[in-house]
Amino acid sequence: THSSHSTMGTRGSKEVKDKPVVLIVGGGYGGVAVAKLLDKGAAFNVVIIDRKNYFLHNMALLRATCVEDWEKKCIIPYTKVLKYGSVVQGEVEAIAKDGKSIKVHGEEKEIRCDYMVVCTGSSYAFPAKVAEVDATSVPGKYSKMRQVVNAAENITVIGGGAVGLELTGELSHYCSKKNITLIHSGETLLNKTELSDKMKAKTLAAVQALPNVKVMLGERVEFSGLQSELKESSVSYVEGKRELTTSKGNKVATDLVFFCTGTKTNTNSFKDNLPVDEEGRIKVNEHLQIEGCETAFALGDCAAIGPKVIRSIEYGTMAHATIDSTSSNKK
Repeated sequence: THSSHSTMGTRGSKEVKDKPVVLIVGGGYGGVAVAKLLDKGAAFNVVIIDRKNYFLHNMALLRATCVEDWEKKCIIPYTKVLKYGSVVQGEVEAIAKDGKSIKVHGEEKEIRCDYMVVCTGSSYAFPAKVAEVDATSVPGKYSKMRQVVNAAENITVIGGGAVGLELTGELSHYCSKKNITLIHSGETLLNKTELSDKMKAKTLAAVQALPNVKVMLGERVEFSGLQSELKESSVSYVEGKRELTTSKGNKVATDLVFFCTGTKTNTNSFKDNLPVDEEGRIKVNEHLQIEGCETAFALGDCAAIGPKVIRSIEYGTMAHATIDSTSSNKK
């Protein structure tokens, strides 16, 4: 007998009514990839649970800071993701220690499952990602952001990692009349990544070749005072004319400052119950099984699988294969 589960009024189709329930916590790139694979042959009743009612294609999202209506191309409804399974909107408050159930905000009963895949991903302050739970609230935020960008002449981007570079590139290309300064504390761009020195040097040369961009390496900006001006913690920009002073005493005139200084893993639902490493990511074995849980898996940014770039979909394939074989062995 398979565990009974409440999916808050949402049910999979009749083909999967009595099949093992796979609960996918988080409907980002990794979660959707593994959900689609497991849903395909109707061998599992797949339930994706996400706090948002839309898939966010955030790989392309920063262009919305300069291009009208671009964010609408990055908001994808979950309606066509699964043929047999279901997608549930809800905030997961806690994942059980054994990986067999979750507690959802506002729901008395916990949702139980036979298998679980934890893909809670990571968050990044707006405009790199957006925390709105309802798709209809997103365009207004980017529309306001574009007004702020349009009004600025001198834009400063602090942080030369992937997000800071992407934002600099988009602003340089689509707002070619603006002066953009990229300030990075490292001696090379992308210094916290596994990319080769050759790649880092090529990236720097490409950014320095942009006509309206100035790059300042090995310099920090004292921005604790600036960050106190942030309207909310989920936003990463401060508007207003000011002069920044770097750690080397250089002055930078600016009207708009973007902070691109770090991704945060979404750990709230598991930090108290699942085994985590020093960075707060879930410990998994080579099959992505969570330590101590045979039927629960973790993948993507929330799993301790090394600083890999865009590997979620490959890992999704791997989790799918393991769930498949574990399920077959149980029959």
